[in-house]
Amino acid sequence: MSGSPPEVSFVVIAHNEAANIVSCLSALSSQTEAPSIEVVVVDDGSQDETAALVTRFGADRPGMVTLLQHTVNRGRGAARQTGLNAAQGQLIAMVDADVVLPADWLRRCATALADGGVDAVGGIALPDGDVSYLYSQFGLRPRVVPPTVPVSGSNGLYKRRVFEVVSVDPSLTEGEDVALNRAMEGAGLIARTLHDVTVEHRETKGFLRSVGWLYQSGVGASRQLAQYSEIRVPDLAFAGQAAAIGVATVIAALRRPKSPLAWVVPIAYLFAASAAHVNRKFEARGAVGRFVLATATDTVLLGSYFAGRAVGTKSFFLRRAAPFGTGGTS
Repeated sequence: MSGSPPEVSFVVIAHNEAANIVSCLSALSSQTEAPSIEVVVVDDGSQDETAALVTRFGADRPGMVTLLQHTVNRGRGAARQTGLNAAQGQLIAMVDADVVLPADWLRRCATALADGGVDAVGGIALPDGDVSYLYSQFGLRPRVVPPTVPVSGSNGLYKRRVFEVVSVDPSLTEGEDVALNRAMEGAGLIARTLHDVTVEHRETKGFLRSVGWLYQSGVGASRQLAQYSEIRVPDLAFAGQAAAIGVATVIAALRRPKSPLAWVVPIAYLFAASAAHVNRKFEARGAVGRFVLATATDTVLLGSYFAGRAVGTKSFFLRRAAPFGTGGTS
C-alpha cells in the first residue's frame, strides 16, 4: 500500500471459507464513518476457492485488500501472527472469516477504545461457536452469551501498542485468543467485552467436523486449565461427567452379576449437561420439540468435548507431574 499508513488494519484469518469470505469482507468495506482502512487476509492453507474470491474482491477495491497465503494449514495462532506482521494501522482489528460485522462495529469499538481507558474491545458472536451446528440444524434463537475471555478471537479491536507489548502464540492451533487475553492481563493491558455489540457468526461446519472441533476444543481446555489453574464452568461440567463415570465404574464392579444399568448414571448426567448447555445458549420458549432434538444431538457433541478433556487432562497434567515421578526423561 502506498502513501500514508491506514488508520485501521483488519486482519482476517481464513481456512476453507469460500462460503463466507465475501460476506465478511463486504461488511468490513461497508463500515460506517470508517477512517482509512486496509484489509489483510491470511489464507491458511485453504483447499477451496477462498484465495480466488479474496483476489476477485480486492480487484474491485485497489489498494485496500492484501492477500497472504500459507501453503499448508498452520493453525489459528500462526495465521493471526502472519497478519499482524503485515498490519500497518494504528488500530488493529482481528476478525474471523465466518463473522459478519454490523455496519457500525468499527465506530462503536473505536469510540469505546477512545473513551473507556481500555486497550482492546470486542463484541459477542451469535451464535456461540460451540453451538453453531445446533443453530444451523434446529433454528433456535441464540441467547447473547458473553465469551469466556474479554475479547474473543472472532472479533476484536486493539490499540497497536498491544502488539508492541504482547504477541499471539503462533504454536497454538486453537485457544490463541485465550492465551492473548492472558498475556494482556499479565502485562497490565485492559480488554473489555462490549455487551451491546453483537456480530453474526456464520460457521458452516457439518456434524462430523463439529464433533472433531469440539474434541480438539476439549483438549485445548484441559491445556488451559493446566497452564492457568483457573476453574471455569466447563471444568466443573467435565468434573461432573468424570465423577458420574467413576460412580458407574464402582457400581458395575460391585454388582454380581454385572449390570449395564450402572451406566445410566453417566448417560443421564450427559443428557442433563447437554440440556443445560443448550438452554444457556438458546431460547427454548415456543420451540420445545426442536430444543429436545438439539439436546439429543448435543449429547454427541458434548460427549466429544468431554473425551477431549479426558485426553487433554491425561496429557497435560501428567506432563506437569512428570518431574516428580520416577519415570525416564522425555
